[in-house]
Formats: sequence, structure tokens, C-alpha cells
Amino acid sequence: MRDDEGYRLLADGAMMSAASAVRAWLGCIELWSQRVPPLVRLAAELAGDAHPSEDLDRAPAKGRLRDELIAVGRDSTDVVLRELQRGIADLDMFTRPEEAVVREPVRRCRAKP
Repeated sequence: MRDDEGYRLLADGAMMSAASAVRAWLGCIELWSQRVPPLVRLAAELAGDAHPSEDLDRAPAKGRLRDELIAVGRDSTDVVLRELQRGIADLDMFTRPEEAVVREPVRRCRAKP
């Protein structure tokens, strides 16, 4: 191994990590941009729905909003994990050393059974 190969591998790892972080960030931005408008509508319904004294009537709306927020959080987690796994697979594939061709051993003569 040459002296600069370790530094090159470290730089490759840093670049793959940065690329994974950017892909995860963009994926989460896209997800949230799609899912926030319905959440805002749910929150607006909840805010303008009833008086504070009618809190029991608002419980289903609160539960729906809570469930949707948790679902977006879980989907964001899936996006991040998928991009991190992709980054690790890419790093492994691009930095794997080429394997030498292994030849079958050649016998000079045949062995009798």
C-alpha cells in the first residue's frame, strides 16, 4: 500500500458521507414539502374548530394530527436510513480492491485412484 492510499481512502469516505448527508437532507425536504400542507390544514381545523371548553370534541382531530406528525417523522427516518445504507454500499463498491485472478492448481501428472 502506498503512503497516500490511506489518505485517499479517508477522503473518499468523507465525500461519500457528505453525499449521503445531502441526499438524506434533500429527501427529507421533499417529503416534508409534500406532507406539510395537509398537516397545516389539520392544525387549522383544530385551531378554529371549537372553543377551549369543548376539548373532548377536539380529541379525534388532535389524535389525527399527532398520528400524521409521527408518520412523517418515521418516513423521514426511513429516508435517512436508506441514504446512509446507500452511501455505505457506494463506499464499499468504489473502494474495494480488485481481486487477483485465482487459477486452479495444475497437476503435472494424473494420480491413480
